[in-house]
Amino acid sequence: MKEKLVVMVVMMVMMVMMLVVSVGDGWAQSPLDDYVRIGLENNLALKQKEIGYKKSLEALKEARGLFFPNLSINARFSVSEGGRTIDLPIGDLLNPVYSTLNQIIRENKFPTIDNLSFMFLRPEEQETKIRMVQQVFNSDVYYNSQIKKELTVSEQVTVDQYRQELVAEIRKAYYQTAMADGIVNMLNETRKLLEENVRVNQKLVDNGKITIDNLYRAQTEMSKFDQKMQVAVKNKEIASAYFNFLLNRSLTEPIVLLAPEILPLITLDTDVYKESAMTNREELKKLDVYDHITGLQVKMNQSGALPNLMIVADYGIQGEKYKINKDADFAQASALLTWDLFAGFQNRARIRQAKLQKEMLSRQTEEVSKQIELQVINALNEIKTAQAGIESATSQVKTAREGFRLVKRRYEEGQANLIEFIDARTTLTQAEENLIISKFTYLSDYAEFEKVCAINKI
Repeated sequence: MKEKLVVMVVMMVMMVMMLVVSVGDGWAQSPLDDYVRIGLENNLALKQKEIGYKKSLEALKEARGLFFPNLSINARFSVSEGGRTIDLPIGDLLNPVYSTLNQIIRENKFPTIDNLSFMFLRPEEQETKIRMVQQVFNSDVYYNSQIKKELTVSEQVTVDQYRQELVAEIRKAYYQTAMADGIVNMLNETRKLLEENVRVNQKLVDNGKITIDNLYRAQTEMSKFDQKMQVAVKNKEIASAYFNFLLNRSLTEPIVLLAPEILPLITLDTDVYKESAMTNREELKKLDVYDHITGLQVKMNQSGALPNLMIVADYGIQGEKYKINKDADFAQASALLTWDLFAGFQNRARIRQAKLQKEMLSRQTEEVSKQIELQVINALNEIKTAQAGIESATSQVKTAREGFRLVKRRYEEGQANLIEFIDARTTLTQAEENLIISKFTYLSDYAEFEKVCAINKI
């Protein structure tokens, strides 16, 4: 009994492992997912956006640095000659007094003193000091830091917005390439029918069964078809080059093309997708950031009526020669207060400008919201039309394929002419091409729908 139980447990474990493996294979990452990852890593335009974001981070660090003290060394050595003098009439002041004193004491103890004259500019002078400046209260510094922070957020939103656009563009370019490749492959298969038709007509002409004009007509159709084939190949090369350009690869790099067999379906619930777009679209996020920045600008201008206070401290040496002693060094500290009492109503005008800018952003946000709502409705309608187009194209292919089979059999039995055969073949080719275009048009519309509704988050 125990042995049976062990065997059952082992079998259950093996079944679970097989299930996990099969599910893992079913959810394996497609080549398109790998290409999207490569594009996000290598796209040059996206790299430029990311550099802009990094630059804004450095600007934010610069703004925050204004809160810290600024230390600097200032040195000055001057050599002067000439200039103004300072006259000190000490002789004129003291000599009469000294003369009187000498007469009183009858001795010449007090000598005659000459007047003194000093140069206003010293012949040589130096001053070397370390200065520290610390902002104590400055509203501009604070609000400038907050604005830089919001600008950094704006740059990040710009990067995210371009990432979503790039994902959609890569997917659409991939589908365009796959569509062109599908058309080329379909035309290659169709060409085999034309080759066989030319071969059969040549044989019938050789045996005298038909006239040679039938062979010429078959060869003409082959030439016309080859011209169409060249256009299809050109379209594939152009689509492949653009796809590789988005991935920043060599424009001739081979592309793994796998058309998805199961097309994604949507519920067509407009309100759900509108809500997703209004919540997640980067355009609205960016406008919200700009609105916050404008609010900060209003507060910054309103706080312009407040004073600014800073502390300045100096320590150094000064004198005619460079020497360090107790008589040469000095220290000085100051508190500086600046208060703009009147500036010609400039600040009031700046406040009004910022408020008007905020009002304009509010109107712009309302307009963008309406545009996004319209985009969602249009994208849903495009998806609905594309779904109906696939159903119609599938029915056309089925009908055209059966019609060509019947005409081909009648043609081989000699009951249908060449014109009927060519017409049936052309109808089938056009139907198959239309089906390929319809499927990949739906996929491209779905990629655009994901971007519009902001549901293709990476």
